[in-house]
Amino acid sequence: MLLLIEDRPERPDDGPPPPRRTLPHVPWRPFAWFAAFCWLMYAAGALGGLAGYATLLVALALGCWRLDRWLSGQYWGGLRETQRF
Repeated sequence: MLLLIEDRPERPDDGPPPPRRTLPHVPWRPFAWFAAFCWLMYAAGALGGLAGYATLLVALALGCWRLDRWLSGQYWGGLRETQRF
């Protein structure tokens, strides 16, 4: 005789769900960028002269670049919907 439905035992209960995370999520990437910026500022002061100035410019350019990348991901098109043509 051909069985169309197999006789399987019922699935066991998965048990209680895992406990929820109690600690808040820490955004490590901004802390790492800030630490790199602070280190470059310290290095600029420690080097002195032209090398310190160049390091300072690199640190400021890096900070501006990160700020530009972060702001480019934001939604700035909201006012375009209300403009009259």
